[in-house]
Amino acid sequence: MKKILILLTLTSLFFITSCELFMEEPKQGDVYYINVGLDYKNNGISKEAEKDNLDGTVNDAKELHKTFKALMLETSRTGHGLLMVQDEKNIPADPLSYPSKDNILTQLSSLKGKAKENDLTIFTYSGHGVEGTGTLVFATATEDQAPIPSDYMDVSDLLSLMAQIPGKKLVILDSCFSGMAVEGSPSSTNTVLNNSISKFFETYHSSGKYEKPDLYVLSASAHTDSYEKDFDPLGDKPHYHGIFTYALLEGLGWNHANNSPDNAGSPPAATGGNITVDSLFKYVKKNQAIPSRMKLLSNWTHYQHPLTTGGPLDLILFNL
Repeated sequence: MKKILILLTLTSLFFITSCELFMEEPKQGDVYYINVGLDYKNNGISKEAEKDNLDGTVNDAKELHKTFKALMLETSRTGHGLLMVQDEKNIPADPLSYPSKDNILTQLSSLKGKAKENDLTIFTYSGHGVEGTGTLVFATATEDQAPIPSDYMDVSDLLSLMAQIPGKKLVILDSCFSGMAVEGSPSSTNTVLNNSISKFFETYHSSGKYEKPDLYVLSASAHTDSYEKDFDPLGDKPHYHGIFTYALLEGLGWNHANNSPDNAGSPPAATGGNITVDSLFKYVKKNQAIPSRMKLLSNWTHYQHPLTTGGPLDLILFNL
């Protein structure tokens, strides 16, 4: 009898800790994706502040935008994409695609009346995150339309606005301290920032009603800096990316060698014919260019731990 009880207990523990539960597979609704990238160059800041310029963020946004567009063709879903970048070039022809805080608020607010319950909205941000809080740094325009970094947005405000959009939502943040946005909920616990096994079991065995999440977050780091590097140091010109986004792009099917989406075969992060939040998270953790945890014998002095929303339910993003 004791052996049977032990076997049942071990089986239950294995199920809890190893099985992935998916949200019910959604109907193939539309996909809205907004890709934001800011390099903070040519923005009127002083020479002393140029050290805060970023090199890979615009590449992040542009290539994610192309990748999502290609995925729409693979899945035969209708996509509505918007690329919002601020770089060393001029303000884009469409002023509403310039990533000021006001424009971000306008674009996301408009989705509250457009998106339906079976749609998916993805918002990606590559830029600065304020130390200790992860606050996002957007751009605004002066009277002569010269871009300057001046508008800040608390991540909680962004998530609150995203939560008002019907359907499923995913926020992807490649910025410093972006893990500060990944919080626990009545039905989930953050297993990186809160690694207490007792807290884990307390959450999943509580008597409270389980809440099905409709808003997920993927972040580049926990409560530390995020990093970027030149991934083509021997090429004619540097090609910078965020460490996190470079691996994310690869997992989604972007071919870095050809600098285009790879339509040959299933994307590397796909599992069982699906790309999910958890499959992307696992792929990035395994394949990013620097360790996810500090290692004594590593050549890197830095480490970067990506983070995702806690909980046993995984969200299917694309059914291939």
